[in-house]
Parts: sequence; structure tokens; C-alpha cells
Amino acid sequence: MTAPAIDVTAWRERLADLESAEVTAAVVVQCDQAWLQPELTAFRNEVDQALMAAQLRRGDRITVTRIILHNLPLTPDAAHRPAAIGRAFDEWHHRLSATSVLLCSNRPSASRIHRLILRGDQPRAPIPDMIELLRNRDWTDRHQAGLALHTVDTDGATTPLTGYDMDLDGPFGDADPSIYM
Repeated sequence: MTAPAIDVTAWRERLADLESAEVTAAVVVQCDQAWLQPELTAFRNEVDQALMAAQLRRGDRITVTRIILHNLPLTPDAAHRPAAIGRAFDEWHHRLSATSVLLCSNRPSASRIHRLILRGDQPRAPIPDMIELLRNRDWTDRHQAGLALHTVDTDGATTPLTGYDMDLDGPFGDADPSIYM
């Protein structure tokens, strides 16, 4: 895998712009495996926190459409992929799913996380990583945002990230058999 080509400075500038009242939507694509590298863990968490904070502060005044990988590519290089990449992938999905369930369950339109489905022969995502903002009805890059939104709207290209596997009942919830003893 090559060195991460993610422009951290540009991402931070766009993330800061999420607080502007003129920004009403964002399209965020994080499908490069570089996001799973240990050296980008802190920045990946920073992006997650900034998006969550903007959604909590701005509420229905901002819509975030986010695309992450559904699965890691199944290329010949996959056999040599460090196990840490798979663990980071699973942990990220679990955290995003839990966050989505806890914070957006009453506002499902506030945040949409879509998982891009890679075919077995695809070594990487067909769309580039990006953070594009809709400011005053104009995208920061109309072509890039259009490409990402078209991908989300294409049948079979993505699947929503849901919390169907999240156990939110806790040890004293109705599902715990000890409460019936």
C-alpha cells in the first residue's frame, strides 16, 4: 500500500466550513484504504467527530451523505494485507453504526452513511475520496459531488450502514433473561 495521499489540511478546512449557515449539505467519501492505516486513526476520528458535531449543532439545517467501503477489496494483495487493517475496518463500521443508531434514530435524514460495494475484481473504489459542500445552492465541486450522489442513487452500488447488529438493550434490558427470574 502506498503512503496516504489524503490532504489533511484541505479536509480540515472543509470540515470547519460545516459550521457555516450557508452550507446546507455535505458529501463525504472515505473509501481509500489509507483511512484504515494506523497513522491516520487520529485524523479519521477527527473527521468522524467533526461530522457528528456539525449534525448535532446544526440539526435539520444540514444533510450529510457519507460513503465508506462495504467490504475491503479481494485482490491478490488482500492475502498480504495486515490484520490491523481488517480490525480497523471492523471497528470503524461498528463505531459509525453505533453512533448512527444513538444520534440519528429520530432524524434518519440527517445523516446517511452508505457502504460502497466493491466487486471481486475491483482493487479500489471507483469514486475518489472527497468532502464537498453545498453552499448557497452550489457545490464546491459539482462534478465530484454529482459522481458520489449518482453512485448512492445507483441500484446495487451501495447499501446503507444500519445498526441492525447493535445490542443497545444493555445488561438490564428486556432482552436480559435475568430480569424474568
